Amino acid sequence: MHTAIRGSKNDKFAVYPFRHNKPWVKSQLQFMLACGVNTILFSNSPTTTFSYFSSNEFNAHAFTVELGKVKPFGENNMANFLGVQESLTSLVSGQPLELKAYDKADFSFFEINQIIDRQDENFTLHFADDVENFTDFPVGTVIATDGKDEIKTLKPGEAIIFPNANVAVGQRALLTVIPVEVNPI
Repeated sequence: MHTAIRGSKNDKFAVYPFRHNKPWVKSQLQFMLACGVNTILFSNSPTTTFSYFSSNEFNAHAFTVELGKVKPFGENNMANFLGVQESLTSLVSGQPLELKAYDKADFSFFEINQIIDRQDENFTLHFADDVENFTDFPVGTVIATDGKDEIKTLKPGEAIIFPNANVAVGQRALLTVIPVEVNPI
């Protein structure tokens, strides 16, 4: 679980790690919903995250969960996390989980469209620092410049997530995501 540096149009969201052709699992999505997380980002490649490692190496169900924008210690409204607290408490104590029946209308699903790694010392994002995660841009919008290369949105509904122009050369500076339909089992 994490908190994000910037705000998000979808306050809480989870990244479902790449599953190497294994299906997405309804009961895991239902658990996320019970936690108050209804925005799911499906990863489509291996990553260096602990959730991917746990899923890939141990066949565990795993997510990276973003719980909202980071605030100074003691300033978070803990009522916003009640679903997470109650669901995790039930899970780890072996209590029955009360999961709502799966309905895809309860969710916003996205997949990664572009992974933008900084390649040049001269890297600039073309939107303000306070633009929220999941803000979408029209197709063809220049969202970043990397040296002489312009990075543009490519698909309808393409949105930014985890932008950070201050990463080292070779590191991920931005992801873009697009809405997607999924059929979990």
